[in-house]
Amino acid sequence: MVGRSEQRKLERLIAEVARGERTLAGVTDPKLREAVRLALCLHKDSPAGPDELSRRRIRARVMAGLRPHRPTLRDNAWAALWYLGRPAPYIVRSVALVAIVLCAGMGATLASSDSLPDDPLYSVKLTTESVRLALADAPQDRAAVELSIAEHRLVEAEKLASSGRTTDALVASAVFSQHIASAAAELAPEADSETVGAQLESSFNAQRERAQTLAILLSLDERSAKGGEILAMIAAPTMAPGRTQVERVAETAASMAYELAGAADDEAEQQSSTATATPRPTTSSARPAVTANPRASAAAKATRNAADKARAAAEKLKKALKEHEQKHQAQRDRG
Repeated sequence: MVGRSEQRKLERLIAEVARGERTLAGVTDPKLREAVRLALCLHKDSPAGPDELSRRRIRARVMAGLRPHRPTLRDNAWAALWYLGRPAPYIVRSVALVAIVLCAGMGATLASSDSLPDDPLYSVKLTTESVRLALADAPQDRAAVELSIAEHRLVEAEKLASSGRTTDALVASAVFSQHIASAAAELAPEADSETVGAQLESSFNAQRERAQTLAILLSLDERSAKGGEILAMIAAPTMAPGRTQVERVAETAASMAYELAGAADDEAEQQSSTATATPRPTTSSARPAVTANPRASAAAKATRNAADKARAAAEKLKKALKEHEQKHQAQRDRG
């Protein structure tokens, strides 16, 4: 067994011979000389480091571990929850939550754009339209929103009539007329402008012509003929008289809405009489027969409400035009 002093002596001799300070033959102890010789031989034969191929493999392995990967949807979700869960000022959390709610709201709004009555997202569509109308300050902006909503109701009426949902098609057609009249009322300050009146009347006539074309196509099929009759009512009335084009559009839309309301009343009355004529069961435990169709009654009420709003918009326009004329007449008299 080599003692500690002999081990230190051997290490010192190996270092001295390796540095050239002492020759191997200068080591007098044979055992130490042989140990120094073996140590120097082992050091000489040991590789200085990994070869080139090994170095490339090691480098590739290290770089692959450092290269970032694209985050997955799960990673993003966990990151969002982690950031929301961190201690942060309330303003930061509020901004993050508002951003998430806005993104979800925008997705629901886009998804509801093609919805129809009785669809789950239809209420979202109506709410979005109401918000747009409430945010419009200038009369021109409100008129543009009213015309956009009217176009939505006309598209709905066309789809509902084509699918045989005539009751809902009556309501959508009446509400279309209401928003046309409301748009005309918003344009009262510019009713004397020939450009504004011509654009409004041209757009209104184009919508009526489109409804007439679809009504003709639907009348060719017995299953959709009733829906074609509803769309034909949009195009049937001739333009009402008026002092300006805007007033003619409003009066025509109001009269159209009342004709649709009358058709809805007739349908509700017809369905009510049909239900009343149904034989009642003779057993005492049976429920009494239904004497009215709630859906038809609700549709008749909705169309009548839309017709009243259309008439109110037309009267508002006529009143504004009259006041406008009186104001101009007073200015001319003073002049």
